[in-house]
Amino acid sequence: NLVQFVTCRLADSMPESRRGEWEHLLKIEGVRERRTKLEEYLDRGLGECHLRAAGIAKLAEDALLHFHDNRYELLAWCVMPNHVHVLVDVRMTPLEKMLQSWKRFIATQAEAVLAERRSPSRRVGDTALTAPGRRPALHLQWQREYWDTFMRNEELKRKAVRYIENNPVKARLCLSAEAWDFSSARCRDNYGRLVLSPLGD
Repeated sequence: NLVQFVTCRLADSMPESRRGEWEHLLKIEGVRERRTKLEEYLDRGLGECHLRAAGIAKLAEDALLHFHDNRYELLAWCVMPNHVHVLVDVRMTPLEKMLQSWKRFIATQAEAVLAERRSPSRRVGDTALTAPGRRPALHLQWQREYWDTFMRNEELKRKAVRYIENNPVKARLCLSAEAWDFSSARCRDNYGRLVLSPLGD
C-alpha cells in the first residue's frame, strides 16, 4: 500500500506581505530541513487562519473522514488553524484527486460560516468602498501545491503519527495532543488504535 504524509495549507498561511520572513526558507536545499522549517513557520499561525473557527475545522475533519475505509484509510490527521496534516493509506483514488476533493468540499461548505464573519465595510471620507449595506466576503482558499512524503516503513509511519498528533502541542495551542478537538489523537484507545465510531454520532 502507498502511505503518504501530506500537508495542505491555506493560501494566505505564508502572507505575501511577510515574504521577507519566509522566502529564504524555500531556498533551503535539503528537502527534510526545508519542510521542517516551513512547517515551523506555518505553526506561527499567520494569515486569516480560517481553520481556527470550530465550525470550519469540523467541516475539514468531516471531509477527511467521509470516505475513510472506502477510498482510503486515514492513519492520522490534525486540522491546524492554517493547515492540515494527514497520514493516509492511498487505495484506488490517486492522492492528488483525493486532495482536490477535500479542498473543494471544505472551501465550498465554509462559505456559509465565513459569511457570518464578514468584515465591516470600510469608508473613505463619506464614500463607502462597497455597495451600501454590503460587506466584503471572506473566502477560504487553499494553496494549490501540497507537501507529501512516502512512508517507506512502519517506523516512519509511527514518527509521522507522533508528529501530526503533537503538532498543536508544539505550536502551543493545547497542553496535550488528546486535548485538540480536530485531531486523531483524541480518537485513540489505550493501545493507540484509532476508534472512529464516536465521530460519526
